[in-house]
Amino acid sequence: MSEIFPVPAPTVQRKIKAAQKRLLIDEAGGKCANPGCPNWRTHIHHVKHWAVYKVHDTKDMIAICPSCHEAAHHGRLRISDELLYGWKAVVRTKAPDSVHIYVEPASELKFLTGSICIATKNDQAAVFELSNSNHLKLRVLDKDLLQVGVRLQDLKGKEILRVVENHVRVIRDKSIWFDYHAGRARVTVPATDAFAPKWLIEQVRYQDPLFASDGRIVALDIEVLKPGLVRVQGCWPDGDVGVVITEKALSFCTRGLREPVSMVGEGEGSVLMYVGPITTALFGFGPKTSNEPLHPILGSGAPRRPSAR
Repeated sequence: MSEIFPVPAPTVQRKIKAAQKRLLIDEAGGKCANPGCPNWRTHIHHVKHWAVYKVHDTKDMIAICPSCHEAAHHGRLRISDELLYGWKAVVRTKAPDSVHIYVEPASELKFLTGSICIATKNDQAAVFELSNSNHLKLRVLDKDLLQVGVRLQDLKGKEILRVVENHVRVIRDKSIWFDYHAGRARVTVPATDAFAPKWLIEQVRYQDPLFASDGRIVALDIEVLKPGLVRVQGCWPDGDVGVVITEKALSFCTRGLREPVSMVGEGEGSVLMYVGPITTALFGFGPKTSNEPLHPILGSGAPRRPSAR
């Protein structure tokens, strides 16, 4: 005769349903619910502790980053339940995706554009400025902090992204792909006339056949490589001119030319050091004469020419 054993009562699963996670992350604005924290990586915290209540009730749960999660449980600066419920109650409007790129301070600050680094002894410099809506700038604070500034619009004048003091803001659009991890933000757009004219794409492909070969253009790729060194790639079309930065080159494009005017170096060791006051962009487009195409020129600050080393 076989023995009959009692069936144990089902245990409550600690695993949180995917739909609940998505709801809580969306409620927090796609990041840590702490309005003073930029972290995109989130944990789900039970304000009413799981160990006590063993209930997954979203009204008592919140999406916070690992650091804030630690502080909520037993951090040196304890986050109270009252504060957590205050964060949870924040009504977040639909806003551009936003992240902060942290650049560790260093005695040498450089901007890697293609295979050439740009640096300055000033407190700020405009690398190029096609218009108020399409530019790339760098700024030095307290001699050891590097800050990046970018603006980019599509061909209809709609802003795609903006970088202000290393804060990257990208509009939410299903055609715009935004990837981020700590120290790097990458934005790509479709390789269509809505963003870049056909002539610009063909011109860059003359030098780089793989440019936009997957049907997408890197609108901006900003990455911290080491303390004080930031690599930037991107594409800034503006009327009959445009600037494209790929892994290999910093290129100045002009409608009507067969290929862009490009600057190529040997990487981090190739540096353009601008030492004079900046009154215009370091690189710009000179006036077009009767028989000459447009070419990049140096900014009009003094001294007129950057030193390369």
